[in-house]
Amino acid sequence: MIKGFRRAALALTAAGVLVLSACGGSGSTGGTEPSGGGSGGAGGTLEVFSWWTSGSEAAALDVLNKAFTTADPGSTFKNAAVSGGGGSNARTVLATRLQGGNPPDSWQLHPDKDLASVVQDGSVADLTDLYQQNGWPDKLPDAVKNMLQQDGKYYAVPVNAHRANVLWTNPDALKKAGVSLSETTSIADFVAALPKIKASGVAPVCLGAKDPFAPAQLLEVIIMANVGADGYQQLVTGKLPFDDAKVRTAIEQFKTILDNVNNDSGVLTWDQAALNTASGKCATNLMGDWAFGELTNKGKKDGTDFSHVTFPGTADIFDFVGDAFVIPAENAPNAAAEKIWLTQLLDPKVQSEFNLKKGSAPVIKGASLEGYPDYQKKAAEAFQTKTILSSLAHAQSAPAEFANTYTDAVTSFLGSKNVDAFLKTMTEAQKNQLG
Repeated sequence: MIKGFRRAALALTAAGVLVLSACGGSGSTGGTEPSGGGSGGAGGTLEVFSWWTSGSEAAALDVLNKAFTTADPGSTFKNAAVSGGGGSNARTVLATRLQGGNPPDSWQLHPDKDLASVVQDGSVADLTDLYQQNGWPDKLPDAVKNMLQQDGKYYAVPVNAHRANVLWTNPDALKKAGVSLSETTSIADFVAALPKIKASGVAPVCLGAKDPFAPAQLLEVIIMANVGADGYQQLVTGKLPFDDAKVRTAIEQFKTILDNVNNDSGVLTWDQAALNTASGKCATNLMGDWAFGELTNKGKKDGTDFSHVTFPGTADIFDFVGDAFVIPAENAPNAAAEKIWLTQLLDPKVQSEFNLKKGSAPVIKGASLEGYPDYQKKAAEAFQTKTILSSLAHAQSAPAEFANTYTDAVTSFLGSKNVDAFLKTMTEAQKNQLG
C-alpha cells in the first residue's frame, strides 16, 4: 500500500457526504509518471470510476465511453460507477480501493480543493505535459485553470461546467399563485413570495434532502445572494466570519424557506425533487443544471413542464460545480489507455456531445453549441462572462474538513432550526480549519 493512497483514502472519506453532480494521443504525462499497466491501450481494459448513474448521467458517460473506444478500438471501457448518496457511496468505495493500493484507471472528482487534497497526497499523476501537448491551457477560462493546478502543474482534466445557482420552476404553479420571478428578483422578494405560493395549495420549494448536498447547496446560494461574490470568497477563506450580519440574514432566510418546503423532503433525492417540481407538486427547486439533463431525459419540456431563472440575487454569479478526471500516480492499471482516455475529454466534438447530454456547459472555449437548447446556450455564455465561484457544498472552495463541517451543520440545522448554533459551529470551524 502506498502512503499517498492511504492519506487520499482518509481525505475522500472525510468528503464523502458532500457530493452529488466528462483523435487519441499518448506521451509522457510529465512530473510523476504513472507506472504499471500494459505496453499499450489496445487489447486492455480501462476502468473509469464515477458516481454517474442517473439517466442523463449514464447517457453522458456513454458519450465518453464511445469516444475512448473509437480512439482505442482494441480496448474495453469498464464502467465502475457507484450509485447512491449523491456521490458519497462512490467516494467510500473509492477510498477503500485507494487505501488498498488498487486504484481504477481514472476516477471522477471536483476541481479546486477537492483535487488539491489528492495532489498533496501524491496519489494522482502530473498531467502538465499532456496539457502542453494538446494546447489545453489556452482553451480554458483562467478561473478554472487555477482550480486544476497545484504549484503551476496540472493534475486533472475537466469535462464540464455545471451552474449550481439555478432555480427550476413550475410555470403553472407560479401563475396560479400570481408570482413572477425574473433575473432581477431579489432574495428578499423571493422569500416574501413564499406564503403567497403556499396559499395557492402547492409547496413553494421542493427539496431533496436525502442527498445532504442539496440543502447545503441551497444555503450556499442564499449566502451568495446576501454577501455577493467577494463576500463569499472571503467567507470560504476565513476572511469574513460566519457570524457576520449578512450571513445571519441568509441563515434566517434559509430557515424561512425550510418552513416552506415539501413535507417529504427528507426522503427525496435531488432528481426526485426536480421531477416533482416539473410534475407540479412544487413551485420551485434549487438545483444545479444537471437537473436540466435529468428533466429532459425524462421527457419534460422546457417552457411547458418547467422553466428556470438564476437564483434570486445571484444573476451575476456562476456557482461552478465541475467534474474532472484524474489518473493514479502509481499502480496505474493501464497507463497508455489512461492517457488516450484523458485526451478525448477535451476534444471539442466530445465536449459538445457530452455536455448536451449532461445538461452542462462545455468547459473549453469554442466548443460548438449547435443543437443545444436555449437554457444550455445561456449557461455556456454565463460561464464565459459571469463571476465564477467555486462551490462549498461540493467540496470545491474549501478543504474537505471544512466542507464536511458545513454540510454536517446544515444537516443538523434542518432539524434544529437554531441559527445561533449554526453560526457558532461555522465560525469556530473557520478559526480551526481554515487557519
